[in-house]
Amino acid sequence: MDMMSDDVLLEELKRRFLDNKKALYDLTKMNEKIEKLNVKLAESERLKSDFLSNIRNEINNPLTSILGLSREIVSAKKDEQTKQLMAQSIYDEAFELDFQLRNIFIAAELEAGETQLNISRVDMAAFIKNLVSAFSRKARKKSLTMTFTCCGAKPEDQGLLFNTDAEKLHRVLANLLANAIEYNNEGKAVHIEARKENGVLRVSIADEGIGVPKQERERLFDRFHQLDRGSTKKHRGHGLGLSTTKALVEMLGGKVSVADDEGVGCVFHVAIPEASGAGDNVLSEDGNEFLFENEKRF
Repeated sequence: MDMMSDDVLLEELKRRFLDNKKALYDLTKMNEKIEKLNVKLAESERLKSDFLSNIRNEINNPLTSILGLSREIVSAKKDEQTKQLMAQSIYDEAFELDFQLRNIFIAAELEAGETQLNISRVDMAAFIKNLVSAFSRKARKKSLTMTFTCCGAKPEDQGLLFNTDAEKLHRVLANLLANAIEYNNEGKAVHIEARKENGVLRVSIADEGIGVPKQERERLFDRFHQLDRGSTKKHRGHGLGLSTTKALVEMLGGKVSVADDEGVGCVFHVAIPEASGAGDNVLSEDGNEFLFENEKRF
């Protein structure tokens, strides 16, 4: 067997040392990635656990109230004023339950890839006015005022008509409006503005509430993430609203963003390009009800 020279031996040892050093470096990096993945998985499991706990309360609480109040109206002799107050409470709880369930259903559809676009021509002024009206009772409970401005509409726009998926846009704006009311301060205001610029619908919803803490901004649109959570939770919600909103806006080809000043309030901006392919005789004034000329569906 030929003896290796000192230089060759040193070179071989150096090569092996560098190979081992690289292997150790790669192994260290792999371990770091595994540790980060474990942290994410643990966080995901925690968020899912919180979500299941929250959603149980979000469904059980209003449902229990509805059943209890309904039983009182049916079984006991109440004066008309008391019955009216009970009926209003039932409506409020049913409205909240319906709102939460719709987010759950659309999130499930998005997860399963079963969501499709259904384009119609939307009268944005009537569309948003109907939305504001639907949330008026919720706003009055906090003594909030809501203002709506529809600007930039030209005469030929016929009241700012816009081709989009009315149901999905309704869910987007309903989530943002619900947040603006929920996280606003008592006696303040919510401002909604809609305009159309170069084929793009731009809607902003501003509140005068608590704003978004800096450490929470990057995760604001993450699924199951909530600004208010834990045993001291003061606000309703289950962490699906903003993540669902972002997914729907992106499905419509648009973007959603937030600008805020912590402690003063925040403004959510939605920009959605106009879709093509809407039938001229399909008109929607809100996200759940369609008006068809000549009683024909398309």
